[in-house]
Amino acid sequence: MPIVKTHELQSGNVSDALQVYNALDCCLTLEIFEELQATHGEGANAPHQITYNFERALQAPYLELMLRGFKIDEGARRLAVESLDKRLEFLGAEPSGIGLLQKYAHAIWDKPLNPRSQKQLQEFFYNKMRLPEQWTSKKGVRKLSMDRESLEKLEVFFYAKPIIATILAIRDLEKQRQVFATEIDPDGRWRTSYNIAGTETGRPSSSKSATGTGSNTQNIDPALRYPFIADIGWKLGSVDAAQSEARDVGFIHGSLFGDWTYLDNCESGDLHTNNCRRIWPDLPWTGEAKEDLKVAESDFYYGFSHRDMSKRGGHLTNYYGTPWTAARSLKMPLKVMEEFREKYLYAFPSFPKWWSWVSLQLQQKQMLVTPFGRQRHFFGRPKDDTTLREAIAFVPQSMTAERVNLGMWKIWRHLGGRVQLLGNGFDSINFQYREDDDEVEILETVIKLMSVELVSPQGRSFLVPNDAKVGWNWGDKHRDDRPTGEANRYNPNGLTKFKGVKDPRKRVISL
Repeated sequence: MPIVKTHELQSGNVSDALQVYNALDCCLTLEIFEELQATHGEGANAPHQITYNFERALQAPYLELMLRGFKIDEGARRLAVESLDKRLEFLGAEPSGIGLLQKYAHAIWDKPLNPRSQKQLQEFFYNKMRLPEQWTSKKGVRKLSMDRESLEKLEVFFYAKPIIATILAIRDLEKQRQVFATEIDPDGRWRTSYNIAGTETGRPSSSKSATGTGSNTQNIDPALRYPFIADIGWKLGSVDAAQSEARDVGFIHGSLFGDWTYLDNCESGDLHTNNCRRIWPDLPWTGEAKEDLKVAESDFYYGFSHRDMSKRGGHLTNYYGTPWTAARSLKMPLKVMEEFREKYLYAFPSFPKWWSWVSLQLQQKQMLVTPFGRQRHFFGRPKDDTTLREAIAFVPQSMTAERVNLGMWKIWRHLGGRVQLLGNGFDSINFQYREDDDEVEILETVIKLMSVELVSPQGRSFLVPNDAKVGWNWGDKHRDDRPTGEANRYNPNGLTKFKGVKDPRKRVISL
């Protein structure tokens, strides 16, 4: 092996350039590693070392996921593509068609409109319809835009709203179609590549397989999951953490400030109905769960129920979302969102305390540590709102990712001979087990392995509950998972909730 004296290298006098480049790259990585070791401590119990060792241990289960893949029902996949094509044709996705968008276009400028052409859309909305121009700035480059956010801003114009809604629907359906048109491997399996260190929170990122087939399994729409099936002789199980992020936020509030109000609401039944009771105490609450759910689902504002606002507006507020941001996201008047935020923070006063605490950590240390020991340094400006929002969301999001990863590793370690891992979502694990195995024992063991107990400084024990479903395909049994009409609204092989007893169904082979 040749020895290259890097300190004697001169520009234009380098042989074997690629070899030298790679060697220098490795040297740089080693120097950074040695500096981190010196700065943050060494030894097996160092926080960063614990996280690093855990991520190394995750290589085995994730490699198993990537190699095995998810079986695909080819007939269901083709059926979905045909159905999506019909819906796109009805909406007028192609300029040569006679669908809805083309009818709108001919009525306005007497010619077709291509929903994928930025140039045509700009000419149509800004020149012909004379709507106000929407500009965006990305990486310092300012340009006229027709992205989703720009179109949504133009929806406030009554005469443009149906056209924009049609264009956005076409874009969504085309994304769905791309999922079903994705090439799969010759053995009929959908494979995904997982990057264990793909995000700062500990959640893996996913993409196409190493051979270019498959795609990101984590972001597949629930309505498009039914072609993903268990192998013959096997049955699917899916376990997900119930309201994990919200409960983690409540645990953080209690641990830091001794205020368990938010976590108590999470643990005492329906979180969003309980939140409604606190946010709107003057509504006619009865104390009965079913009756109070009806009260919570009463109209709040133009189709939004009080419960909708508690769920969606509350999530935005939790992570330091401003009323302006929430109003734009939920398409609601700013005044309405300002009033909601005021009531929400009055009901849960620990949120401003939490935000201030995170802000102080950023300014003093520029680092946060989760209850699982994961450290993250923030390199953005400590006083910048973007950095603050990112830091606020980091700990609960990381806790959820860490909990699921740890549960997946334990399933792989302790049930490897009986359970085969199929997929990892943000807050869920998909797997399969033999149909002739003890279903109740398998599911109860998986739920137990997915449970991770945390104890606060005050001594309060905390567990996020896990919900399990079973079936033979990844779609829900009672959901309209098949976008092909009324005949397929019932999905007999779909997932149904595990209630502690064996699922009495039999697999329907021919649909």
